[in-house]
Amino acid sequence: MDDRTASVLRVLGVQAALVSAAIHLIEGLPRLLVYLPIGQFADPRPYLFVPSALLLVGLSTAIVRGARHRRLYSLTAGVLLAYTVGYAWWHLTDHGGLVPSHEVTNPVGEVFAHLAGDPIALVAFVAQLFGAACLLALFVADPHTADSGAGATADGPTAVDE
Repeated sequence: MDDRTASVLRVLGVQAALVSAAIHLIEGLPRLLVYLPIGQFADPRPYLFVPSALLLVGLSTAIVRGARHRRLYSLTAGVLLAYTVGYAWWHLTDHGGLVPSHEVTNPVGEVFAHLAGDPIALVAFVAQLFGAACLLALFVADPHTADSGAGATADGPTAVDE
């Protein structure tokens, strides 16, 4: 992969991660501010959305500021994919639970039906998949990362590599 392609993938991956983080903050923060003072834990999403969205903001900031670590790319992609899997799991288990509590004959259709009814969730879902794809491509082929996974910055090797 050449430098220009890697730069484009970094920009697109970070933008997709930030779109997802913004949506999760918008969805989670108001609920967290209501649930936390009264100690309600029936809906775990705000307690998961807010910290993970802030983590995405921090990881995206590190990528924008020049960090070129495979672990950074994989962690960011992992958070995005965890959102995607979590969305599917939430809707297949009747909004929480460990196993599906209703008969689901077509899980993919069930998830798509929920996405079709919620355009904000659709935007987040697409951004998560797209961002994860960009970041995993960087994980595999970014020319500025070290083979050992210790990574380098845009300015050259880090002290860890020397």
